[in-house]
Amino acid sequence: MSTINYSIVSARVLSAITHSPGFESFGAEIARLTGLRAPSIYKLLARLAERGFVREARVEPARHGTPRRWFALTDAGRALAEQWGVMRRETVVAERLRAVAVVLDLGAGDPLFRVADLLDVPGVPGAEFDVDALVEAVLGSDDGP
Repeated sequence: MSTINYSIVSARVLSAITHSPGFESFGAEIARLTGLRAPSIYKLLARLAERGFVREARVEPARHGTPRRWFALTDAGRALAEQWGVMRRETVVAERLRAVAVVLDLGAGDPLFRVADLLDVPGVPGAEFDVDALVEAVLGSDDGP
């Protein structure tokens, strides 16, 4: 696999994991989301793990066949997904709001955590706030300063 192809398919894999609950997913689901074959997915996941972008999170016993192996993004993987532009801007903002809430020692029921949770759901129906305005306030506009 050439370097450019590796980067493109790696971005697709990172994007699939980034948009999964808790930044975790398993091989078959990643294959479904990316349209790639499972053997290719596991080779890519191994390479991404060697480079520190993903880690094996857990293994679920199988009722039939192979156990389900879950993979999670590391902090470096999240940074790479953000750098490559495969992480939704809303997800980036949600991560930053959670970090602020932790620093301020706010409880899990605090509105800041609730807003972050709402941002993690694509197309938030009925949000009590302007999602685009919040994203722009935290990240700035795409047009520059």
